[in-house]
This record gives sequence, structure tokens and C-alpha cells, in this order.
Amino acid sequence: MKKGRKKQRSNRREQACVVRDFMAALALCHNVTPSFPDPDDPTIIEFQASSPDEIALVKFADSMGMNLTSRDANNVEIVNTAGVTEKYEILANFPFSSDTKRMGIVLRHKATKRLIFYLKGAEVVMKDKCRPNQRATVDESCENLASEGLRTLVICQK
Repeated sequence: MKKGRKKQRSNRREQACVVRDFMAALALCHNVTPSFPDPDDPTIIEFQASSPDEIALVKFADSMGMNLTSRDANNVEIVNTAGVTEKYEILANFPFSSDTKRMGIVLRHKATKRLIFYLKGAEVVMKDKCRPNQRATVDESCENLASEGLRTLVICQK
């Protein structure tokens, strides 16, 4: 009985980490700039970007508690769901293009010095970035969503 409980807790912890990493990817992998139009009210935030899709993803992350608070060419800052500010240095930015059908960003977490690479894009190009044993799962999931008329976006990190 104890063994089953430990595995269940481990799975929940793993799922929580996956969800946290997904929200972090949405909050960090983009070219969105937050602005605060009212200097007297820092709770009013507007997002600016060339793509409304990018803004929608950042707003979703924001609604889930992963808040983008600043971004420029060299740095990005978020406040995570625990209310802790996380600062990142942007080491490389790979903007979306219609040729590559993906965009990516390489970041260094300033406190831990941990490097992270986020990449997101169309499943057609992204499935080749997955491990061979995961490609069929990505294909099947995207096909199921597309058959319901939904758009798909694949996000990964390294």
C-alpha cells in the first residue's frame, strides 16, 4: 500500500512540474513586451507584440499565475505562481518565421545560472525535435486536435 501511495505522489509531483514548466514556457518564450500605462496603478498591464497569438498565450499564462512583468532585448522577468520574481538573461532569440514555422529562446536563470532553451512551433517541424519514441504520440495528439478543428502548437524545452 505504501509503495502505491509513493508512486501516486511521485506522479502528481511530476505532473505539477510539467504544468509549471509549460506555464513558464508560455510566459518566457515570446516577443511580447508588457507596459504599464497608468503609473499610479501597476495592476493595469498591456501587452504589445506583432502577433495577437503571442499575446493570447502570455495572457493565458498570466491568468494561471505566471506573470510577465518586464522584457527587453536582454532580460525577461516573471513572477511565478508562488509570488517569487524570476529574472532571466536572454542569451539568444530565434524569432518566428514562416520558413522555420517555429520560434525559440535561450535563457539563463540569473539566480541559479541554469540554462534553458524553449522552442515552440508547428507540429510538422517540431515532431522532428522530439525523441523518436515520442514522435508518434505528438503526431496522434495533434491529429486528434486538428480533426476537431483546433489549431495546435508544440512546445518543448531543453
